[in-house]
Parts: sequence; structure tokens; C-alpha cells
Amino acid sequence: MRPDLKWSDGTPLTADDFVYSFRRLLDPGTAASLAYFLYMLDNAAEVNAGTLPIESLGVSAPDPATLVLRLARPYPYLLERLLYPTGYPVPKHVIERHGDAWVKLDNWVSNGAYTLEDWQPQAHVSMRANPHFYEPPAIAKVRYLPVPNEQSGYNRFRSNELDVAAGFPSGEIATISRDYASALRTSDLLSMMYLVFNVQKPPFDDVRVRQALSLAIDQEILTDKVLRSGAKPAYSFAPALLSDYDSNKLPHVDLPMDERIATARQLLAQAGFTSDNPLKVTLRHLSGLEAKRVNLAISGMWKRVGINAQLHQADLKTHFSDLRQGDFQVAWAGWVGESNAEHYLGLLQSDIGNVNYGRFKNTVYDKLMQQALNEASFEVRNSILSSAEAVVVHDYPVVPLYTSSVRRLVSPKISGWHENLRDMHQVRYLDWK
Repeated sequence: MRPDLKWSDGTPLTADDFVYSFRRLLDPGTAASLAYFLYMLDNAAEVNAGTLPIESLGVSAPDPATLVLRLARPYPYLLERLLYPTGYPVPKHVIERHGDAWVKLDNWVSNGAYTLEDWQPQAHVSMRANPHFYEPPAIAKVRYLPVPNEQSGYNRFRSNELDVAAGFPSGEIATISRDYASALRTSDLLSMMYLVFNVQKPPFDDVRVRQALSLAIDQEILTDKVLRSGAKPAYSFAPALLSDYDSNKLPHVDLPMDERIATARQLLAQAGFTSDNPLKVTLRHLSGLEAKRVNLAISGMWKRVGINAQLHQADLKTHFSDLRQGDFQVAWAGWVGESNAEHYLGLLQSDIGNVNYGRFKNTVYDKLMQQALNEASFEVRNSILSSAEAVVVHDYPVVPLYTSSVRRLVSPKISGWHENLRDMHQVRYLDWK
């Protein structure tokens, strides 16, 4: 580690802080849903399951400046994985003093380039440069303003209230290209938006039903007619944007839509659902205009094959809490992040925890995924992962929908902004022209 690192309150930051933080994440008492992100560490899964003591986790600090991570198996994506908050340190000295209140404004301590100055719900989050950070940022203060919708953010950008707008209505793209061309920033996002079936709830435990629902969805209509945002249709669970990986598409993607609809009707009839006994589905999704439009379109596509869909929307916290608890039939979900197939395919492993929302289980798939985890070679690992995906697409546990795109408005006054597939734009690397 760099010498003389400090928390924002001046307390020294040492390797022991990382040891404490990783142990805390894997402690079953913490109940962190993303604890599995560090399962590559030796004994991590066992510690998280409570079968081994926390001290047996493969992390140690032989001295204050040295952190040692001992891996249970090869993991070529380690450095990328440590970019996630699961790899960040938390302040032991603050947590031990304040308990759960360590995240409150008056107690907040940071080890990053900025520290929290003020947080007014529905008004703003204000941050200022951390005086103890080893590399002072060029921009001393940052204020994040929540906006109720894209139109509001667009309006505030035009009135110079915002230097960066996180999005804008897709219908404004022509106007923006003409009037704000120097501020327009668009890029693909390494992501996967999909529907997940709860395979523990009949009739979604029947692959014929899942296949029929998947056959009826036209991804191109969703991206080209409904979203019109630059999003790309997805036919494989591992995004096509991944490099050095051969994704496996859904078996039906090359069939004409008429044939897909006919096949879907046949499958539903075989499963006992006809015009006299139509399948009724509750489709859960996030609140928000884009999600509502997409899922309304999907319900219309399902209606063509005799499926009656009822939409159920909820806020972000409630929606994903319901998914983790398995309280749904069919639900919209999304996954954003890493540039490796394992990051996405891992969501369908039976032992991954409650982020396998539909509780899908396929023993052949699980075996192939475990085989891939023991390979250090990118090429061999990706080849096995591709074989695993080839197995799972025929079970239809999920329906890939699209990979998202990012639409931003960035003031020409700002320098250092670079498009990237992860849409990462840390303010510490920005400056004023």
C-alpha cells in the first residue's frame, strides 16, 4: 500500500482495515447479499456459511503496508472484482464506536478523494475534497441533485443548473444533436436486462411454459420501437459486448416470428393452457417510465399467444427485496458490471445465494461452472463458460431482453470525461477546462 494513507478524519489507513472489512463482509451475521463476490478468497464460502471461523478467511496483513489475499482457486478477474464496493475498506474505528449509525452524516468517514459534507433527502448530496487523500482532486466540491425524471434533468441542464445530466428523453435526441452537440455523450453499457422466472412456482417450473413466454418476446421491437435509446437486443445471457467470449444465443432466435408464436401456442396447450384456460402471469418491474413501457410491450406480445399478464411495479428497494425472497412469478431484472461472462452466468448457479432470484438449478450447468472456476487460463475458462451457457439456454430460466446504452449531457467546460463500457466517470479524474 502507499505510505501514510489516512481516513478522512486523519486516522491511519492500514492493511488491517482491509482484513477487517473483508471479514465483516463474509461474516454470516452481516448477511451481505453480495458476499459471494469475494468467494475467490480461500475459505470464503465456508466462512460465509458459518462452517469455518472468520479468522480462517484467506486475507492477512503481515505488516501495516502489506495486504495478502490467498485465493481458493485461480481467479483471473481479481483486480476488476476489487473495483466493486465489496472490495472497499470500511472504518473499523468508526463502526466500533457508532455501530449501525456509522453511515450517518455526522459519523461518516471516507478513504476516497471526497468525503460527505451534506445529505438532504430528495434535495442534494454534497461532497468536498478529502484533505487527507494522497492526491487532491482538481474539482474541490461536488453536488449531486436527484431529478424525478429525464425531462426534469434535461431542463435543468439547459438552464445551467447541472453540469452533467445523467440522461434525457430519447425523443429529444434530434434536438440535442443539433443544439447541444458538444455536450452529447452516448455509449454502450456492459449490462444485461432480462426477465427471470421463479422456477419454484408452478407453472413456471415447466420448461414448456418458460419457453413459450420467451418465444413470444421480440427483442428488436423492444429496442427499436419501444426504447429508441440506442439499447441493443440481447439473445444470450452473457452480453455480446464481451470480448474473447463466444456467447450462446437462445435456440429460437433465427425462427420467423409467426413460427415462434405458433410454437408458443402449442407449448402452452401441451402444458394445459388454452383459450378456455389461459395462462395468467404477474410481471413485476421497477417503477419508472422506461420500465413501464418495456413491460407493457412485453405484456402485449404475450397477449398474442393467449397469455394474460398483469403488471406490478415497485420501487428499487422493494422490487429487489421481493426478488431475493423469491416473492414473484416473472420479474424484470438487470445486471451491470464486469467484462467477463462469469459475472453474468454466475447468477444462475444453484449455490450462488439469493441473487439467483428464480432459484434455478441445473446439475450439468453447475458442474461446468465449477470446472471453469478451477481454470487459470482465460481461453480455457471462457471455453468452458460458453459450454455452460449452451446448456442453460435450453432450460429458459431467464429471457435476455437488451443491453442498455448510456445517454449523457456533459458540459463542454468539463475535461477528462471518457466513454467506457462500464460508464465509470470518477470526479477525481475530471477538471475544468
